[in-house]
Amino acid sequence: MSPGEEPRRGRGRPRTPGAEDKILAAALDEYGEHGWAGFTMDAVARRAGVGKSTVYLRWHDKDALLTDAVTSRGMELTTVDTGTLEGDLTQLAVNLLRHFHSAPGWAALRVTFDCASSTEPLGDFSQAVSQVHSRQVEQICQRAIDRGEMIEDYPLGAVTEAIYGAAMINSLSERLESRTDDDTAIETRAASVVAMVLRGIATGQPR
Repeated sequence: MSPGEEPRRGRGRPRTPGAEDKILAAALDEYGEHGWAGFTMDAVARRAGVGKSTVYLRWHDKDALLTDAVTSRGMELTTVDTGTLEGDLTQLAVNLLRHFHSAPGWAALRVTFDCASSTEPLGDFSQAVSQVHSRQVEQICQRAIDRGEMIEDYPLGAVTEAIYGAAMINSLSERLESRTDDDTAIETRAASVVAMVLRGIATGQPR
């Protein structure tokens, strides 16, 4: 490399500062509007305001891009640790209710619907949708079991379905009824759902 020459950047990262976050957000917005069939790398680049080469430097196809978008956003939403089972489930429920009321959250719901309705796997992103969320609920429950807050041998899938199912149905009903839930309504709904779940899984005697 000659004196004063800038070192080459390695492949695999966007060259534009802040591009990755913009692209991931644009990917979810684009999917929310057009679904898998209408989802393209070019459209994501246009929405993010970056060149196509910036997108392709990081993701080789739309499946890889959407998998990354679903996984990164899911981890951000579900990685909670308040120190108690009630606190963890309540924060998780609040996060999900708020998320599913947003444009990226609607995209995540559409991913779920598309995966469920397709007769063939759509791509790796379809597995990421379920794995990222179930894994976090399992961690929440395992910590609670270790603290003595939760009964052992309870089917964790039922906990996941109760929290996520409530958030999804609430989001759908909000759209169907053309209403906008504020933070107070969201927090009240989250507390009600968690109270119901805790009646079935809590020991009432944390160590």
